[in-house]
Amino acid sequence: MKPGICCSEGSPERVYGPAAERRQLMMRTRSGSRWCLPLFLLLLGSSCHMLHGQEVAPYLQGGGLGQQVVLEGNRLVLTCLAGGSWPLEYRWTLNNSNITEWTPQYRLSVPSVKRTDAGLYQCMVRNRMGAVIHKRTEVQVAFLGNFSAEEQRKTVTQGRAAVISPPILTSFPRPIVTWFKDGHKIIPNDRIAITLDNQLVVLATTAMDAGHYHAEAVNEMTGENMTSPAVYLSISGKNHCLIGRANILINSVCFHNITISLDYSE
Repeated sequence: MKPGICCSEGSPERVYGPAAERRQLMMRTRSGSRWCLPLFLLLLGSSCHMLHGQEVAPYLQGGGLGQQVVLEGNRLVLTCLAGGSWPLEYRWTLNNSNITEWTPQYRLSVPSVKRTDAGLYQCMVRNRMGAVIHKRTEVQVAFLGNFSAEEQRKTVTQGRAAVISPPILTSFPRPIVTWFKDGHKIIPNDRIAITLDNQLVVLATTAMDAGHYHAEAVNEMTGENMTSPAVYLSISGKNHCLIGRANILINSVCFHNITISLDYSE
């Protein structure tokens, strides 16, 4: 016979019942009804886990998130769910480096996420009986940076291909890039293409291709957009013209404002 606890209108008192009994026992007495619980049931709870009088080592509850994306500047909250005998202590790591000490707090909170907060997070749980490590959670921070370059000038010989690369831009996820010439959106065709690396390629250039180019990048996750510095493309070439009786060799450079320089020779 093992002891239990009876709860009635008065103070609790010890009674005895079969150790194998698991359900609540209802006893009728002259003083009224009583609820009798085996003692081991009262020792079980969310903060104290006992099994036949022995403490329980930490164990994980729930699978957790394998990947999480947070917008830059937003709050990040990670939860480490675990069970076991109280007290439980938690410690968090980022990319295998400790970022917290042992604490009873099972939540990790970052009030304002920065790009440097991206990485692999993992928590460890311990008590007097042992420790367990939770699986990693990859945190990615969505952001759109700034174009790193300044205005550029590029010259291409007429008839050759012109390849214009966008200035370096840091972003997650990868932004959508659109090219413009003299303020007008460029539509790819059989002579103009945009590569997977967002390079603008103009085949068989002519004087009409000279001008002011720029790219616009949009991060669909954050809703931000950024305009690149200008790239001024000029087209150079040599043409022979017959004016009167003189053969004139014209060295021309076509800029976005159609400026032409002439070199006359017989």
